[in-house]
Amino acid sequence: MYNTTHTEHKDFPPCQIACPILTDAREYVQFIAERRFEEAFASIRKLNPLPRVCGRICVHPCEIACKRGQIEEPISIASLKRFASDGPWANHYKVTLPEKSTGYKVAVVGSGPAALSAAHDLALLGHHVTIFEKLPLLGGMMAVGIPRYRIPRDILSADIKAIEDLGVEMKTGVTFGQDITIKSLKDDGYHAVFLATGLHLSRRLNVEGEDLAGVLKGVDFLRHVALGESVAVGKRVIVIGGGNVAIDVARTALRVGAQDVSMVCLEKQEEMPASVSEIDEAREEGIAILNCYGPKRFLEENGKLSGVEFKICTCLFDEKGAFCPRYDETQLTEIEADTVIVAIGQAADLSFIKMDNIAVTERGGLKADPTTLQMPISGVFAGGDAVTGPATAIKAIAAGKKAAISIDLFLRGESLPTAKQSEMPETRRLPERIVEKAKSMPRCKAQTLSAESRLPNFDEVATGFTEIEAIQEAQRCLHCNLGARLNHELCIGCGTCAKVCPLEIPSVDADGRADIDIFQCQACGTCVAECPVQAIDINLCPRGYIVCEVEKGLRQSQIDDSFTVGLFSQYGNFTSNHLDALGRDFPQVVPVMIFGMERVSISDLLRTFQLGADGILMAEAPEEKPPFPGTRSLIEKRSGIAKEILKLLGLGEERLILYTMPKEGLFEESWLARTIEGIRSLGPNPLRKGAGTA
Repeated sequence: MYNTTHTEHKDFPPCQIACPILTDAREYVQFIAERRFEEAFASIRKLNPLPRVCGRICVHPCEIACKRGQIEEPISIASLKRFASDGPWANHYKVTLPEKSTGYKVAVVGSGPAALSAAHDLALLGHHVTIFEKLPLLGGMMAVGIPRYRIPRDILSADIKAIEDLGVEMKTGVTFGQDITIKSLKDDGYHAVFLATGLHLSRRLNVEGEDLAGVLKGVDFLRHVALGESVAVGKRVIVIGGGNVAIDVARTALRVGAQDVSMVCLEKQEEMPASVSEIDEAREEGIAILNCYGPKRFLEENGKLSGVEFKICTCLFDEKGAFCPRYDETQLTEIEADTVIVAIGQAADLSFIKMDNIAVTERGGLKADPTTLQMPISGVFAGGDAVTGPATAIKAIAAGKKAAISIDLFLRGESLPTAKQSEMPETRRLPERIVEKAKSMPRCKAQTLSAESRLPNFDEVATGFTEIEAIQEAQRCLHCNLGARLNHELCIGCGTCAKVCPLEIPSVDADGRADIDIFQCQACGTCVAECPVQAIDINLCPRGYIVCEVEKGLRQSQIDDSFTVGLFSQYGNFTSNHLDALGRDFPQVVPVMIFGMERVSISDLLRTFQLGADGILMAEAPEEKPPFPGTRSLIEKRSGIAKEILKLLGLGEERLILYTMPKEGLFEESWLARTIEGIRSLGPNPLRKGAGTA
């Protein structure tokens, strides 16, 4: 990425502001568009210790905030995270640990996302960290609460292994409150303890017949299946609940032998807390969903469960918006079932609290300061779902990172963070005229296995993006806050920027003062290339970028003879394989990737020839791909002027070639070979050192 580092929240793009851990999604999305996949993964991994997992299960608040979503569907940021994290380049990522340990020992109880996140960051801060996990495997609810068809075990293991490689010690089969306590940990030399025990209990309905054989608890059911334990379900299964856990339970029931699975929930379909994609996939697998019904009682026949009697839910919330379901009990419905699995929510297992006098809240969670996560016991911190109640994996990761900061400060004897007002700006709405003018680029839909091939196995359902799909999806980014910035001291108020902008964003007032709204700007760079006094620049490809990239390319290729510069639009349909082939078959071509020819100025072209290039190829995106329609004439005009100057200098206008890339790839190979040969036939660029004079 070129010059996109920000230190102030006001410069953060909407996607980054929305992320609980402030992941710079814009940065790694741009890296993917540039075919720089290793750097994309590094961008993700520097803040997120569980990138592969989050690429699959994150609820992606970044997509809700995505500005592209004001025009059409938002960018598929989570799927792009998965693509960047799954590739072989991810194995090249290296973390630099402190040369010297602090000597402090920290115990982390639990191994879910909050625990792993805290352990990761504490290790990077130089502390010795030990994770204690009750279960026989690591990962918390990611391992025993989310089925393998959503998170394959090798994917989870890869993320955990990367944390273990930081020197984090991990112990399984250790029960807090029995095998270890806060006192025993401190006696063993641990200077701080972080409790991230998660939510491993199911909430009860408290209705008649709930204790009948055949009525199972959702969380327990998922855990037994994940651990490979025997789980008996009947042919007809009812799952009570409308969240993602209920969906997981229903789809898992199909995979362990159930033939007919129905979900029943209080919510209307649009009110269901489960994600839309999970609901759709459940229906594809044949799971029926009955909305607006709540259980009145479990039915019994000859001492066995025979079904459930349901009542209609007429209203879910009271006047204040609080959860307060109301029912019409005059209309009752009976549904037969061999097994019923209750999945209406999770609770914390706090059986350990008496051992160390650990404080809890009225809602049954661990009591910790919301800012520092410190508990009333000195040196003890708590975070994640065990404190907040059911939340998302990314919020748990954020809690772990917050805990690591507080624990580090505590160990160093410094003051802990204090609560402060968030300085994050709100996302504005794009004007309707911008929405109408913006180029439509439909969202790439991530592929899934067919419903028929999913059952009855636990193979991963989502197959992820191919490389070209990921690139095309990344090309949809609007480059928020990387657009035009105007230097008013240089601006002469000529209005050129307003005339050439394809989205008509710049304005000039009656006093000749120009203004460019960076929120609306989509960083095409047209105004930068056209401004007669160079009063405008952009962060995406600033002035000097092209020349710097040419110089860098020359250093890397070690070309000391004839060379041609290829300016390739990132919006073309080409992959890293095409770039590799270019380097292999045409080593004399120095490639420079830019986000469109709109940004290329006459000065950029002439300065490239000053560096000694024998020719320049300006490769525009395929005709159906340019994100800024209507700019082609300006690009042709600029190249025409540059050619006239080349002619006056005696270099020959044939050295500058503007062409449109094919529908797939960078060029037609025989055409490029002829073109390179044609440029070579013109002789060496006389401006290149050692080439003689014109």
